[in-house]
Formats: sequence, structure tokens, C-alpha cells
Amino acid sequence: MSALDAKGSESQAGKPDFRARFMAWWNGYELPAGSPDAGPPAPDADGHGVHYDGPKLQWETVRLKLAQEVWGEGFCSPGGAEHIRNMVKFFALDPSMSVLDLGAGLGGASRLMAQDFGVWVKALEANKELAEAGDALSNKAGLGNKAPVSHFDPATFEDKQKSIDCVFSKESFFTIDDKPDFLRRVEAVMKPRGQLLFTDYVLAGRALTSPVLEKWAEFEPVTPLPWAADDYKEALEALHLDIRIIEDHTEQFHGMVTRAWADYIEVLEGRGVEAADAPALVDEVELWARRAQAIEAGDLKVCRIHALKRDTDRLMSSW
Repeated sequence: MSALDAKGSESQAGKPDFRARFMAWWNGYELPAGSPDAGPPAPDADGHGVHYDGPKLQWETVRLKLAQEVWGEGFCSPGGAEHIRNMVKFFALDPSMSVLDLGAGLGGASRLMAQDFGVWVKALEANKELAEAGDALSNKAGLGNKAPVSHFDPATFEDKQKSIDCVFSKESFFTIDDKPDFLRRVEAVMKPRGQLLFTDYVLAGRALTSPVLEKWAEFEPVTPLPWAADDYKEALEALHLDIRIIEDHTEQFHGMVTRAWADYIEVLEGRGVEAADAPALVDEVELWARRAQAIEAGDLKVCRIHALKRDTDRLMSSW
């Protein structure tokens, strides 16, 4: 796997990283004395404030609004629509196919697959808030039946066996405890010749520990339990899946993170932040800064894996 430039406070291009830029911008404001968490004061009536156009729905929280402003409408992680299109090209999707999206977040990838390729997508998300918001967005887009987003528990996930053509996931497996059992249940729902495509945070080496990984883990909203890429390889081989791709996706992922935050900070420099939004913004910057630091240190990677289920039914019929 390729190493990234490990300059903790700088990006690969030699410019300050998004946290350094954010803090430089942030410190241009004087916080109220004795209120370190209050954030910058609400802007004057000069047109630079952040406002909703209409009344907020229950699921429209500050954090979900912020996530979509950084990553794109309907997304809460790096990539966006074009990135998803490039990922799912391996599936060669057509309207006759079904897709299971595990860890679907706000459902942006699920809706894109339904809209672009006419497939039926079952989107499952472990975070109830995200699942509720994602389903509301699917309904708003007229895709409530074709790409619904539902809450699920990965520890008890079950579905009809041999019912799904393609299983998709984006950086969600790293929080699952019993991965061998979970992957076994995922393999069971795949049709013969079904496909599994996912990206995930992985350790640079098996059972790797380090201070930067500990710092990363302590700020994650769900305790991370990452594997190394070789752990995934062994587990998928044990399930007799035909592994087509295991590749380092780290550099591309790091670039998407830093570019998105750099663009967002430029927007903030022009319009300011409402005081009520400040705590969520600080937390989100810290979350992604710690992820970026673990990547820049070389301890955390992002891996893309594509595997195919063997056509066991056809093999048995030929005996």
C-alpha cells in the first residue's frame, strides 16, 4: 500500500491542512469571555449568515445539514455522486438487478444507483438518525419504494438467502465487532455470481496499535474495530468468495477529504457561522482531522475490495 505524506499539520500539497486552516479562520473571532465552546458570534445582518430557507423537519439537525454542505447533498462521507458512479461500474448494473447498501448513511449512493441504473436498492443504516433522514430524503426524491433507507443492527442482520445481486458498502464495516460472522451472513444473501464491493478503514498492519490510532479511536462516534486488509482477504477466502480486487484507496480518499474541507472553509470565510452551529462544526472538524492524522501517519489506510460469489449451483448441477 502506498504511503502518504506524513506531515501532521500540512497537506500533501504543502499547504496547511483543513484543521490548521479552520483554526486560523476560527481564531479570527473573539469568543465571549469564559465561553470557549460558544463559537464565533452570530454574524450581523449582512447576508453572510447560515439560514434555512424554511422550517426545519425533525431530522434536519445541524450536523446533518453540515455533513451535506461538506460532502454533497445526500452524503455524509467523502466521495459524492461521481465517486459512487466510478465505484459501482464494477457491478455493471441494469434494471433487473437488486442491490443491498450496508451502512448507507443518508442514502445518497442508494438513490444514485436507483436513479442512474433503475435498480432496486435496499439501504440499511446502523445509525437511527441517519436512517430516518436518509429515508426522508428518498421519499422527497420520489424514491421511497425504490431506495428506502431502514435502520438495522449489524449484529443481528439477516435477509433472504440468495436474494441479492450486489452488496455495496462504504467505510462502515470497521465498526462491526464479529466481522467473520457478519461477512458470513452477507455472503448468504448473495445470489450465485453475486458481487460484494466495499471500502473500509483498515490498519496498515495486523493488530497494529499506536498513539495516533488511539487518538483517532477516542473521538469516533462508534468504537472502531478495524481489520488489516489481509484479515479481510482471509475471511473472504474462507467463505469461498473469488476476490477480484484488493487495492489501496488511501491516497484518493485523503485527497477527497482535504479538498472537501478546503472548499468548505473557503465558503465559511465568506459567510461566517451561526453560534448555534458552532459546536457541531468544531466536533466535525476534529473527527475528520483525527482520521486524516491517522492516515498521514501511515497507520490507517482505506482499502477497496471487490469479490464475486462462485456459481456453486451451476457447479453442482454439472457433477
